[in-house]
Amino acid sequence: MTRTKSTASPWQKAADLCELYTANPTKSDTLLSDMTFQSSVERRRCQFLFYGVLRHRRRIQTLLSGLISRPPKPRLQAMLEVAVFEMLESEPARQPKVVDFAVGNIRRAMSKGEAGLANAVLRKIPAEIEKLEQTGSAAVRTSHPDWLADRWTAQFGPEAAEKLMRWNLKPAEVTFRVRDTAAVELAQAESSAAGEGMLFDDTRWPGFVTLAGNFHRAEPLLKAGAIYAQDPSTRLAPAALEVQPGQHVLDLCAAPGGKTLMLADALGLDNKGLLVAVELPGPRLEQLDENLRKLNDGDGPDVRLMAEDVLALTSEHFAQEGLPDKFDAVLLDAPCSNTGVLRRRPDAKWRLGEEDIAESVGLQRMLLCAAAARLKPGGRLVYSTCSIEPEENADVLEAFLASEEGQRLKLVSQQIFLPWETSHDGAGVAVLEAR
Repeated sequence: MTRTKSTASPWQKAADLCELYTANPTKSDTLLSDMTFQSSVERRRCQFLFYGVLRHRRRIQTLLSGLISRPPKPRLQAMLEVAVFEMLESEPARQPKVVDFAVGNIRRAMSKGEAGLANAVLRKIPAEIEKLEQTGSAAVRTSHPDWLADRWTAQFGPEAAEKLMRWNLKPAEVTFRVRDTAAVELAQAESSAAGEGMLFDDTRWPGFVTLAGNFHRAEPLLKAGAIYAQDPSTRLAPAALEVQPGQHVLDLCAAPGGKTLMLADALGLDNKGLLVAVELPGPRLEQLDENLRKLNDGDGPDVRLMAEDVLALTSEHFAQEGLPDKFDAVLLDAPCSNTGVLRRRPDAKWRLGEEDIAESVGLQRMLLCAAAARLKPGGRLVYSTCSIEPEENADVLEAFLASEEGQRLKLVSQQIFLPWETSHDGAGVAVLEAR
């Protein structure tokens, strides 16, 4: 494909990303991070279009395939996909303007004939959308793989499954956890006094706000660590751990660091607690390190990072760092299928297969055993996932508690939080205590 010029519009860059993704379905955030943008506003517009196409991918391709007899060139296909997504998001009265804009872009980038084809196809899309809503399967209407739609229909029932799949089609709100209330209140007051309106709106979850104004206006607070971008579901596991000031806390599989920051904040500012965050060496550890730099120097608990494989951790590893090898509280936020956060990871549902859930279960069981080995008698362990699948939550816990390693722990509580019921990302959270 033609290399995108840095001066290209967000629409053109979104089409380039769609073309790249079709040629090599890698992680969408990786493709996005490799693209050059002139501003955060431009990046967010491009991301909205690109992620929108990925969310609606099956629906868009079904609409187009019914109107084009032969697959068009990859570049034209990508531009048509962006245009169809915009039409899906637009009111009927605005759809002709979306078509005109897309055809103009296609005419400049390709041939007159291809622009004519695009014009003819896109003018028919509104009628095809109506037809698809009436005759398409739930999986096609909501743009999900058949196996996943079938799984959720069997698990939750057809009505709830469709609610979940439609939830996954919505862009996620930009939500922040407030770490410095005074700084946020001052920024709110300054923004209001300047006639720019409020920066944030309150949410039903204490300590969380949603973005009300432009993202760039919140960036200074973000860089200063006064706010942290995360979904309200992330509060569930740290809250369940019930960390007390002065405790020794272990956070396993800690990247990117949102929950780690919550644990550090819960330990308080008396400089008596200890928080050890463990993550594999690599980019995720670097991200964790960067996020933990937002903690105020000299205040709060002693926070240490360990670049280790959780499954390979031994008492010697802790001793080498001058750390204890048993902890009052352990959080294991286990790698999983991510089925509770597909709204935020729009490409994940196309890469995910049923076999991936089975593979996750094997790893989760091993990680849970490793986490339990680091717990003091009477200590508290929280096992969490961002999956809503019973295999990765209740079934993993049942197998663990029946094992030799699990005999010294008891299950206190377990719950799966479902997105269409909670209005935030899905998650599984279980609390165990050492006997």
